[in-house]
Amino acid sequence: MRTLIIFSITFFSLFGLTTNAQINSNSLTPELSIELQPSQPQPGGETTATINDYSGGAYGASITWMLDGVEVPNSKNIRQIKFTAGDSGETQVLKAILSTPIVGNIVIQKNIKPVYLDVIIEPQTRTPDFYQGRSIPSESSTINATALLSGNGFRNSDLMYVWKVNNKVIDGGALRGRNQVSFTTPIGNSFVLSVEVSELDGTVITSRNIILPSVKPTLLFYEVSALFGVSEKAIDESLVAIGNNITVRGEPYYLDINTYNNPTISNWEVKNGNYAKVGSSPYEVSVQYNGANSQRTLLSFHVRDTQNLIQGAKGSIEIKF
Repeated sequence: MRTLIIFSITFFSLFGLTTNAQINSNSLTPELSIELQPSQPQPGGETTATINDYSGGAYGASITWMLDGVEVPNSKNIRQIKFTAGDSGETQVLKAILSTPIVGNIVIQKNIKPVYLDVIIEPQTRTPDFYQGRSIPSESSTINATALLSGNGFRNSDLMYVWKVNNKVIDGGALRGRNQVSFTTPIGNSFVLSVEVSELDGTVITSRNIILPSVKPTLLFYEVSALFGVSEKAIDESLVAIGNNITVRGEPYYLDINTYNNPTISNWEVKNGNYAKVGSSPYEVSVQYNGANSQRTLLSFHVRDTQNLIQGAKGSIEIKF
């Protein structure tokens, strides 16, 4: 008897009393919901909203779309609309009102809070001060990444961050307040860095995927002048020395900064019997022509981390005296 009473109350709630039933599409309601594409709209971005009716219970219903209390133009009786997301951090209320002859009005609601997620990538690799480009990650080098949310009202300590590199979660799971991470560049020509930001209750605020390049360290040589310092033009393949002495600097572009500061190997080699002297920096060498051998000499440099052999570079140039 008790079961029948409960069933009767439920029955009348659905078909007798509920003439304006409201379903919040932000919760788990797989039978009737509003789906957004993209799922986390960016401020001012074009967004598509679709009614998902898996049970078919709204078949034949009249549909009206309302955005912040205003009917969406040209949206009558269509299941998919396009609209422009609002300003960053401002909540929009999207409703789909389905009028059925049996149930009455069913209101599906989706609260939308557009947020822009910016991810700052800081590869910890070497580039000289005069280089006008940006540093690029190299295989097995360290990268620092920072996630920044637009708008007010977001405190990192109240948010959860899930960071992934090639779909592998950093530190094994969601990290509270960790909008900054450091990780090692994987092997390959490129990789995907992903970050998902959610509230403490698990509600996803926004997410982003970024494809990043990965290169091998490259060694370039530059002439060093006592008056003008390091030339900003790299030596192509050979260099003609003015006089019997010349200073050359080797620049290992995109070498991990830790390897650059503390290289296990940093060897200069000069052939044809000419004399070479390494200065205060392991990346600079002075070559002196002894006058007794060939006027052409091959200068080579090798820098590497023996604990991480991928992190290294070597090369050579010809010097003509």
